[in-house]
Amino acid sequence: MVKVKKRDGRYEELVESKIVAGVKKAGATAEEAVKVAKEVSLKVANKAEVTAEELSNVVVSSLKKVNKAVADEFVKFRDKKLKAKKKKT
Repeated sequence: MVKVKKRDGRYEELVESKIVAGVKKAGATAEEAVKVAKEVSLKVANKAEVTAEELSNVVVSSLKKVNKAVADEFVKFRDKKLKAKKKKT
């Protein structure tokens, strides 16, 4: 199992359904989201761990192949979320 190092230092197992949910929130169809999640899982499968930032970049890269407009929305959502977290600290 691939471990994801979260931005706060915690580790979690990579869960495809979380990728699917995030991509769908950006506007992808269920089919597009599943396709992206599967591709991302395959790309990181040989790694013991991956950072949340690296994982996010792989998601964006895969999503651009499927739906460029949704990839742009995903990046906007991610950046907005990161700015909000930085303000809290």
